[in-house]
Amino acid sequence: MVSRKVMVIVFFALGLFNACQDKEGIEQAGGLQIIRIEHDNQTELFLEDVAANYTSIPLEMTEESLIGYIDNIAVSENFIYVNHAKGILQFNHAGKYIKNIGENGEAPGNYRQVRSMIIDPADQSIVVTDYVLRKSLKFNENGKLLAESESLSSPPIFIASIPEGYVIITDDIIKDENSSILSINNFFIQDREFVKLDSLKPIMSKVDRFGGSIWRHPSFITRSDSTNFLFFPIGPFNEQIVRDTLFQINQNGDFIPHLKFQFSENVINEEGKRVFFIEKMEVNDAYYLVTYHYEGNYYLFGYDRKKGNSWLVKDGLRVKNLEGHYLPKSNGISYLMTEGVSEIKGEEPNPMIHLIDWGK
Repeated sequence: MVSRKVMVIVFFALGLFNACQDKEGIEQAGGLQIIRIEHDNQTELFLEDVAANYTSIPLEMTEESLIGYIDNIAVSENFIYVNHAKGILQFNHAGKYIKNIGENGEAPGNYRQVRSMIIDPADQSIVVTDYVLRKSLKFNENGKLLAESESLSSPPIFIASIPEGYVIITDDIIKDENSSILSINNFFIQDREFVKLDSLKPIMSKVDRFGGSIWRHPSFITRSDSTNFLFFPIGPFNEQIVRDTLFQINQNGDFIPHLKFQFSENVINEEGKRVFFIEKMEVNDAYYLVTYHYEGNYYLFGYDRKKGNSWLVKDGLRVKNLEGHYLPKSNGISYLMTEGVSEIKGEEPNPMIHLIDWGK
């Protein structure tokens, strides 16, 4: 088994989030750094106003590569992989469609619902986790299956590459002895053949049912420097717990509160309803980015980690020469998805990927 010390080194190698030290606009409260989100200070910005650079790539639509809703993407040295409802599509860096990777089904080597997708830097293979079949799969650039894990006890929702192999995070909902609903996320390490090496302590959260379902949108990793943090939003919209904090993993595998985002207005209104809800956080060398929900709308808050100033836009950023607003996504890299002109008569507009370099 891998020692706890080695696991800590492994997690620090992930480079999830980097701490921001005593910048202007960050308050201190009991040792916990607080960044305030001034909800009334809204503006309108274009992507080029805040990003150092970005590359726009229109994806070629053929009869084999028609795309509905895009779940996430991964970018290797030679290819772009797009995960959508029907499977995984491979494009080159110019956006030309190459092939489908794997097949949607239940046979060995198939997947049903890809939840997380990464590029293994060791060999540029594409590695995915399947939520329905509870397993991980790895394909090479030609689409050949290289490895497939055994079925896990809980659905995997996240995977990241580390020197020893992969970090897997699984998600499960159970009832305790009092019939309360518990959410359990297990963290463990696998080698590159998906053999389990060791585990960290699970995260357990008690949540309430809301409309028969639980609202869940894990947001675990964006990469920056070497300080190890994660953000873990979980729970229904009527939950009174405010999930607004980055957590640091200490040497015992515990999750310690480190950095908090605080709204300028009350999160809970007079009727006891939660009106502000942070959906995800992304950290890069230039910004803390927070996407939050308020009264049916999404807002994007950016905090400049070097200058200490911030900005806030409703619905997301604009893109030059395109209509609409767009929220950034992240799956190891940061990107926007927009629509272009369709090359197939009568079909939906071609999607376009904007790969973002936020700067330093």
